[in-house]
Amino acid sequence: LQHYFIQSNLSMIRVAAESDITHGLPSLQFNSSLNESEQALLPLRKRSFELLLHAAAHTTYLVGMLNTITHYATSAEVLRPGTTSKNRVSVGFIGGGRLARHIISTLLHHVACTPQDITVSTFQPDKLNDLAKAGVTVCTNNSLVVEQCDVVVVCIPANQYQVLQRDVSLQPHQFLITHTTTQSKEEVVSTLRHRNLIKIDYRYNKDAGYYHAEPYQSVALTLEDEEVVERLFPGSEPGFVYTTSDWLRDAVLVFYRHILKLSPEGAGDTLNNVLFGKNKERYFVPRDLRIISGAPGMDSEEVQLNNLADLGIKMGRLNSSVTQKESLAVLLEGFKSFFRAKYVDVSNYK
Repeated sequence: LQHYFIQSNLSMIRVAAESDITHGLPSLQFNSSLNESEQALLPLRKRSFELLLHAAAHTTYLVGMLNTITHYATSAEVLRPGTTSKNRVSVGFIGGGRLARHIISTLLHHVACTPQDITVSTFQPDKLNDLAKAGVTVCTNNSLVVEQCDVVVVCIPANQYQVLQRDVSLQPHQFLITHTTTQSKEEVVSTLRHRNLIKIDYRYNKDAGYYHAEPYQSVALTLEDEEVVERLFPGSEPGFVYTTSDWLRDAVLVFYRHILKLSPEGAGDTLNNVLFGKNKERYFVPRDLRIISGAPGMDSEEVQLNNLADLGIKMGRLNSSVTQKESLAVLLEGFKSFFRAKYVDVSNYK
Protein backbone atom coordinates (compact mmCIF):
# COMPACT_ATOMS: atom_id res chain seq x y z
CA LEU A 1 0.00 0.00 0.00
CA GLN A 2 2.82 2.38 0.87
CA HIS A 3 4.44 1.74 -2.50
CA TYR A 4 1.10 2.33 -4.24
CA PHE A 5 0.52 5.69 -2.57
CA ILE A 6 4.06 6.86 -3.32
CA GLN A 7 3.70 5.96 -7.01
CA SER A 8 0.27 7.65 -7.15
CA ASN A 9 1.62 10.86 -5.64
CA LEU A 10 4.54 10.95 -8.07
CA SER A 11 2.15 10.51 -10.97
CA MET A 12 -0.01 13.38 -9.72
CA ILE A 13 3.04 15.60 -9.44
CA ARG A 14 4.10 14.77 -13.01
CA VAL A 15 0.61 15.43 -14.37
CA ALA A 16 0.45 18.73 -12.49
CA ALA A 17 3.82 19.80 -13.90
CA GLU A 18 2.84 18.86 -17.48
CA SER A 19 -0.52 20.63 -17.27
CA ASP A 20 0.73 23.87 -15.71
CA ILE A 21 -1.22 26.29 -17.90
CA THR A 22 0.39 29.31 -16.15
CA HIS A 23 3.93 28.37 -17.20
CA GLY A 24 5.51 31.13 -19.29
CA LEU A 25 2.42 33.35 -19.38
CA PRO A 26 3.54 36.96 -19.98
CA SER A 27 0.77 38.17 -17.70
CA LEU A 28 2.53 36.55 -14.74
CA GLN A 29 5.92 38.12 -15.36
CA PHE A 30 7.10 40.88 -13.03
CA ASN A 31 7.37 43.67 -15.58
CA SER A 32 3.93 43.08 -17.06
CA SER A 33 2.23 44.11 -13.82
CA LEU A 34 3.76 47.59 -13.88
CA ASN A 35 2.03 50.63 -15.29
CA GLU A 36 3.81 53.08 -17.58
CA SER A 37 5.15 55.32 -14.81
CA GLU A 38 6.43 52.31 -12.88
CA GLN A 39 8.10 50.91 -15.98
CA ALA A 40 10.07 54.15 -16.24
CA LEU A 41 11.54 53.45 -12.79
CA LEU A 42 12.86 49.98 -13.64
CA PRO A 43 16.44 51.27 -14.16
CA LEU A 44 16.48 52.15 -10.44
CA ARG A 45 16.00 48.47 -9.64
CA LYS A 46 18.96 47.59 -11.83
CA ARG A 47 21.01 50.39 -10.35
CA SER A 48 20.24 49.18 -6.83
CA PHE A 49 21.53 45.71 -7.66
CA GLU A 50 24.70 47.10 -9.21
CA LEU A 51 25.32 49.20 -6.11
CA LEU A 52 25.15 46.00 -4.05
CA LEU A 53 27.63 44.36 -6.42
CA HIS A 54 30.05 47.28 -6.11
CA ALA A 55 29.80 47.41 -2.31
CA ALA A 56 30.27 43.65 -1.91
CA ALA A 57 33.09 43.38 -4.46
CA HIS A 58 35.11 46.33 -3.20
CA THR A 59 34.76 45.33 0.45
CA THR A 60 35.81 41.77 -0.39
CA TYR A 61 38.83 43.08 -2.29
CA LEU A 62 39.90 45.34 0.60
CA VAL A 63 39.51 42.63 3.24
CA GLY A 64 41.11 39.99 1.02
CA MET A 65 44.11 42.21 0.31
CA LEU A 66 44.56 43.11 3.99
CA ASN A 67 44.61 39.40 4.82
CA THR A 68 47.07 38.77 2.00
CA ILE A 69 49.33 41.52 3.37
CA THR A 70 49.05 40.16 6.92
CA HIS A 71 50.01 36.69 5.68
CA TYR A 72 52.94 38.04 3.66
CA ALA A 73 54.24 40.11 6.57
CA THR A 74 54.29 37.03 8.83
CA SER A 75 55.44 34.38 6.36
CA ALA A 76 57.08 36.22 3.40
CA GLU A 77 54.73 34.29 1.11
CA VAL A 78 51.82 35.62 -0.96
CA LEU A 79 48.52 34.06 0.11
CA ARG A 80 47.04 31.87 -2.63
CA PRO A 81 43.56 32.93 -3.84
CA GLY A 82 40.78 30.95 -2.21
CA THR A 83 42.80 30.05 0.89
CA THR A 84 42.80 31.47 4.41
CA SER A 85 45.71 32.41 6.61
CA LYS A 86 45.98 31.86 10.36
CA ASN A 87 46.67 35.61 10.67
CA ARG A 88 43.64 37.61 9.50
CA VAL A 89 42.04 40.99 10.08
CA SER A 90 38.80 41.22 12.06
CA VAL A 91 35.85 42.79 10.25
CA GLY A 92 33.00 44.62 11.97
CA PHE A 93 29.65 45.72 10.60
CA ILE A 94 27.51 48.52 11.98
CA GLY A 95 24.04 47.66 10.74
CA GLY A 96 22.73 44.21 9.88
CA GLY A 97 20.30 44.89 7.04
CA ARG A 98 20.25 43.94 3.36
CA LEU A 99 23.55 45.63 2.47
CA ALA A 100 25.45 44.04 5.35
CA ARG A 101 23.99 40.61 4.61
CA HIS A 102 25.06 40.72 0.96
CA ILE A 103 28.57 41.86 1.85
CA ILE A 104 28.95 39.21 4.56
CA SER A 105 27.70 36.42 2.30
CA THR A 106 30.18 37.56 -0.39
CA LEU A 107 33.08 37.66 2.08
CA LEU A 108 32.30 34.12 3.21
CA HIS A 109 31.42 32.70 -0.21
CA HIS A 110 34.69 33.91 -1.71
CA VAL A 111 36.69 33.12 1.44
CA ALA A 112 37.97 36.62 2.07
CA CYS A 113 37.50 35.79 5.75
CA THR A 114 35.85 33.24 8.05
CA PRO A 115 32.65 33.61 10.13
CA GLN A 116 34.73 33.89 13.30
CA ASP A 117 36.41 37.04 11.91
CA ILE A 118 33.10 38.93 11.62
CA THR A 119 31.17 40.91 14.24
CA VAL A 120 27.84 42.59 13.46
CA SER A 121 26.11 45.22 15.58
CA THR A 122 22.38 45.56 14.94
CA PHE A 123 19.26 46.60 16.82
CA GLN A 124 17.51 43.42 15.62
CA PRO A 125 19.94 40.59 16.40
CA ASP A 126 17.19 37.95 16.19
CA LYS A 127 17.05 38.53 12.42
CA LEU A 128 20.66 37.36 12.11
CA ASN A 129 20.27 34.02 13.89
CA ASP A 130 21.41 32.17 10.78
CA LEU A 131 24.69 34.12 10.74
CA ALA A 132 25.14 33.60 14.48
CA LYS A 133 24.73 29.85 14.04
CA ALA A 134 27.39 29.94 11.31
CA GLY A 135 29.88 31.50 13.74
CA VAL A 136 29.42 35.25 13.17
CA THR A 137 29.35 37.30 16.39
CA VAL A 138 26.09 39.28 16.59
CA CYS A 139 25.65 42.04 19.18
CA THR A 140 23.87 45.36 19.80
CA ASN A 141 26.94 47.39 20.72
CA ASN A 142 28.41 49.70 18.05
CA SER A 143 31.26 50.76 20.33
CA LEU A 144 32.34 47.14 20.79
CA VAL A 145 32.59 46.68 17.02
CA VAL A 146 34.65 49.85 16.57
CA GLU A 147 37.00 49.05 19.44
CA GLN A 148 37.64 45.39 18.61
CA CYS A 149 37.69 45.22 14.79
CA ASP A 150 40.52 46.15 12.43
CA VAL A 151 38.05 47.15 9.70
CA VAL A 152 34.56 48.56 10.29
CA VAL A 153 32.01 48.52 7.45
CA VAL A 154 29.25 51.08 8.01
CA CYS A 155 25.98 49.71 6.61
CA ILE A 156 23.40 52.13 8.00
CA PRO A 157 21.53 54.93 6.19
CA ALA A 158 23.30 58.28 6.07
CA ASN A 159 20.58 59.87 8.21
CA GLN A 160 21.81 57.69 11.10
CA TYR A 161 25.44 58.83 10.85
CA GLN A 162 24.95 61.67 13.33
CA VAL A 163 23.63 59.21 15.92
CA LEU A 164 26.63 56.95 15.27
CA GLN A 165 29.04 59.86 15.70
CA ARG A 166 27.37 60.82 18.97
CA ASP A 167 27.31 57.30 20.43
CA VAL A 168 30.72 56.01 19.33
CA SER A 169 34.10 57.53 20.09
CA LEU A 170 36.03 57.14 16.83
CA GLN A 171 39.81 57.27 17.23
CA PRO A 172 42.08 58.49 14.39
CA HIS A 173 43.60 55.03 13.75
CA GLN A 174 40.22 53.29 13.37
CA PHE A 175 39.50 52.50 9.72
CA LEU A 176 35.99 52.70 8.23
CA ILE A 177 34.50 51.57 4.92
CA THR A 178 31.29 53.42 4.04
CA HIS A 179 28.88 52.78 1.18
CA THR A 180 26.23 55.47 1.42
CA THR A 181 25.08 56.87 -1.92
CA THR A 182 23.31 59.96 -0.56
CA GLN A 183 26.40 61.74 0.75
CA SER A 184 29.78 62.50 -0.78
CA LYS A 185 33.00 61.46 0.93
CA GLU A 186 33.48 65.01 2.24
CA GLU A 187 29.96 65.03 3.70
CA VAL A 188 30.53 61.69 5.41
CA VAL A 189 33.81 62.94 6.88
CA SER A 190 32.06 66.06 8.16
CA THR A 191 29.16 64.14 9.69
CA LEU A 192 31.25 61.44 11.37
CA ARG A 193 34.09 63.86 12.22
CA HIS A 194 36.45 61.13 11.13
CA ARG A 195 38.94 61.22 8.26
CA ASN A 196 40.29 57.69 8.27
CA LEU A 197 37.78 56.17 5.88
CA ILE A 198 37.41 54.99 2.34
CA LYS A 199 34.28 55.60 0.32
CA ILE A 200 33.35 55.37 -3.33
CA ASP A 201 31.70 58.42 -4.82
CA TYR A 202 29.62 56.54 -7.37
CA ARG A 203 28.88 57.76 -10.89
CA TYR A 204 25.68 56.84 -12.72
CA ASN A 205 25.11 56.13 -16.40
CA LYS A 206 21.40 55.81 -17.15
CA ASP A 207 22.06 54.87 -20.78
CA ALA A 208 24.26 51.86 -20.02
CA GLY A 209 23.31 48.39 -21.15
CA TYR A 210 22.56 45.75 -18.55
CA TYR A 211 25.22 43.02 -18.51
CA HIS A 212 24.15 40.49 -15.87
CA ALA A 213 22.77 37.21 -17.16
CA GLU A 214 20.89 36.62 -13.89
CA PRO A 215 20.43 40.18 -12.62
CA TYR A 216 18.54 39.49 -9.41
CA GLN A 217 20.17 36.35 -8.08
CA SER A 218 22.59 36.20 -5.14
CA VAL A 219 25.23 38.95 -5.18
CA ALA A 220 27.91 36.43 -4.13
CA LEU A 221 27.00 34.09 -6.99
CA THR A 222 26.83 36.91 -9.53
CA LEU A 223 30.42 37.78 -8.60
CA GLU A 224 31.54 34.40 -9.90
CA ASP A 225 31.02 35.85 -13.39
CA GLU A 226 34.38 37.20 -14.55
CA GLU A 227 32.84 39.70 -16.96
CA VAL A 228 30.75 41.19 -14.15
CA VAL A 229 33.81 41.49 -11.90
CA GLU A 230 35.78 43.24 -14.65
CA ARG A 231 33.03 45.85 -15.00
CA LEU A 232 33.20 46.55 -11.26
CA PHE A 233 36.90 47.35 -11.31
CA PRO A 234 37.53 51.08 -10.84
CA GLY A 235 38.10 52.93 -14.10
CA SER A 236 36.64 50.18 -16.31
CA GLU A 237 33.84 50.50 -18.87
CA PRO A 238 30.84 51.99 -17.04
CA GLY A 239 27.64 50.12 -16.38
CA PHE A 240 24.62 51.68 -14.68
CA VAL A 241 26.98 52.37 -11.78
CA TYR A 242 30.72 52.90 -12.11
CA THR A 243 33.71 54.13 -10.13
CA THR A 244 36.85 56.05 -10.96
CA SER A 245 40.43 54.97 -10.30
CA ASP A 246 40.64 57.45 -7.40
CA TRP A 247 39.21 54.73 -5.18
CA LEU A 248 42.00 52.37 -6.24
CA ARG A 249 44.61 54.95 -5.27
CA ASP A 250 43.00 55.28 -1.83
CA ALA A 251 42.93 51.48 -1.51
CA VAL A 252 46.69 51.38 -2.19
CA LEU A 253 47.16 53.85 0.66
CA VAL A 254 45.08 51.58 2.92
CA PHE A 255 47.35 48.66 2.04
CA TYR A 256 50.50 50.75 2.55
CA ARG A 257 49.39 51.88 6.00
CA HIS A 258 48.56 48.30 7.00
CA ILE A 259 52.08 47.23 5.98
CA LEU A 260 53.61 50.09 8.02
CA LYS A 261 51.70 48.86 11.08
CA LEU A 262 52.86 45.26 10.66
CA SER A 263 56.38 45.56 9.32
CA PRO A 264 57.58 49.11 8.56
CA GLU A 265 61.03 48.06 7.35
CA GLY A 266 60.90 47.63 3.58
CA ALA A 267 57.21 48.60 3.45
CA GLY A 268 57.44 49.78 -0.15
CA ASP A 269 58.98 46.48 -1.27
CA THR A 270 56.24 44.53 0.50
CA LEU A 271 53.55 46.64 -1.18
CA ASN A 272 55.09 46.07 -4.62
CA ASN A 273 55.43 42.32 -4.11
CA VAL A 274 51.83 41.93 -2.98
CA LEU A 275 50.31 44.14 -5.69
CA PHE A 276 52.51 43.44 -8.71
CA GLY A 277 54.43 40.22 -7.99
CA LYS A 278 56.95 39.57 -10.77
CA ASN A 279 55.83 42.60 -12.84
CA LYS A 280 58.75 44.68 -11.59
CA GLU A 281 58.38 47.30 -14.31
CA ARG A 282 55.13 48.33 -12.60
CA TYR A 283 56.66 48.73 -9.12
CA PHE A 284 56.12 51.98 -7.26
CA VAL A 285 59.29 53.97 -6.61
CA PRO A 286 59.89 55.69 -3.25
CA ARG A 287 58.81 59.11 -4.51
CA ASP A 288 55.41 57.67 -5.55
CA LEU A 289 54.71 56.92 -1.89
CA ARG A 290 56.43 59.94 -0.39
CA ILE A 291 54.12 61.57 2.11
CA ILE A 292 56.30 63.68 4.39
CA SER A 293 58.96 66.24 3.59
CA GLY A 294 61.13 65.30 6.54
CA ALA A 295 60.60 68.63 8.30
CA PRO A 296 60.92 68.61 12.12
CA GLY A 297 57.68 67.99 13.97
CA MET A 298 55.97 66.21 11.08
CA ASP A 299 53.80 63.23 11.90
CA SER A 300 54.96 59.75 10.95
CA GLU A 301 53.75 58.22 7.70
CA GLU A 302 51.41 55.87 9.55
CA VAL A 303 49.78 58.75 11.44
CA GLN A 304 49.40 60.84 8.29
CA LEU A 305 47.81 57.86 6.55
CA ASN A 306 44.99 58.06 9.09
CA ASN A 307 43.77 61.03 7.06
CA LEU A 308 42.80 59.06 3.98
CA ALA A 309 40.05 61.48 3.02
CA ASP A 310 42.51 64.29 2.31
CA LEU A 311 45.76 62.50 1.64
CA GLY A 312 44.84 60.68 -1.56
CA ILE A 313 44.13 63.76 -3.66
CA LYS A 314 47.48 65.26 -2.64
CA MET A 315 49.54 62.30 -3.88
CA GLY A 316 49.69 63.12 -7.57
CA ARG A 317 52.62 60.81 -8.35
CA LEU A 318 50.90 57.80 -6.79
CA ASN A 319 47.69 58.60 -8.65
CA SER A 320 49.46 58.77 -12.01
CA SER A 321 51.33 55.51 -11.31
CA VAL A 322 48.18 53.64 -10.33
CA THR A 323 46.20 54.85 -13.33
CA GLN A 324 48.73 53.81 -15.98
CA LYS A 325 47.09 51.34 -18.33
CA GLU A 326 49.69 48.64 -17.70
CA SER A 327 49.43 49.01 -13.93
CA LEU A 328 45.63 48.84 -14.02
CA ALA A 329 45.84 45.61 -16.05
CA VAL A 330 47.98 43.94 -13.36
CA LEU A 331 45.84 45.27 -10.53
CA LEU A 332 42.70 44.04 -12.31
CA GLU A 333 44.05 40.48 -12.29
CA GLY A 334 44.62 40.78 -8.55
CA PHE A 335 41.09 42.12 -8.11
CA LYS A 336 39.58 39.23 -10.09
CA SER A 337 41.57 36.63 -8.16
CA PHE A 338 39.30 37.05 -5.13
CA PHE A 339 36.19 36.00 -7.04
CA ARG A 340 37.14 32.68 -8.61
CA ALA A 341 34.91 30.32 -6.68
CA LYS A 342 36.23 27.16 -8.32
CA TYR A 343 39.54 27.64 -6.51
CA VAL A 344 37.93 28.12 -3.09
CA ASP A 345 39.35 25.92 -0.31
CA VAL A 346 37.31 26.04 2.88
CA SER A 347 39.14 23.21 4.65
CA ASN A 348 40.92 25.69 6.94
CA TYR A 349 37.79 27.51 8.13
CA LYS A 350 38.19 26.40 11.77
